[in-house]
Amino acid sequence: MPLLAWAQDVSRDAMATRMAAHDAPVLLDVRTPAEYRDGHLAGALNVPVDEVRARSGAIGARRDQELVVYCKSGKRAARARDTLQSLGYTNVHLLEGSADAWRADGRPLVQERPNH
Repeated sequence: MPLLAWAQDVSRDAMATRMAAHDAPVLLDVRTPAEYRDGHLAGALNVPVDEVRARSGAIGARRDQELVVYCKSGKRAARARDTLQSLGYTNVHLLEGSADAWRADGRPLVQERPNH
């Protein structure tokens, strides 16, 4: 993993502020559909990590558009970020602490069906 990858994490505070201002980047939840149903960040698209390469077109983002990727703890998100970068996406970041930290902060998660 590149050393600068962690420097590109988006803080949870910054993400919450941007979401409240309706200025959020494309949010990509790379957990399983069951994990997604249990609660995810509002507006997040669900593309499980093992499907990112095959379904990258379904994300609906330009290659230079900002994407923020998260999973439960960060490991799958890092894999997805690497895959997206290998596909030419140039503005991919991780959500600091991923979903576990977001939930631990008491921040809201929504429940809805995956976008499959």
